[in-house]
Amino acid sequence: MQVRGCRVSEPIRQPWGGACRIVEWIDTTGQISRRVVAEDVTAAEVRATINRHVEGRKHVLYDDEKTPRQVLPRQTVVRR
Repeated sequence: MQVRGCRVSEPIRQPWGGACRIVEWIDTTGQISRRVVAEDVTAAEVRATINRHVEGRKHVLYDDEKTPRQVLPRQTVVRR
């Protein structure tokens, strides 16, 4: 997968111990994606995370009425 840009956050400390990082990237169509990874992630693991990313739900911080709604394709019902 080709990306226009990628960044990895500083470690985010968890109150119960341990830490994680957020990998954020923009693909060639401008879609922003994010994944949580381990604190000690390597560059190779970041590349692997981006390559095996699967499109899923879109989460936004607020409900903007001007934002187009994600519409899932309807499944055809087989009648018996």
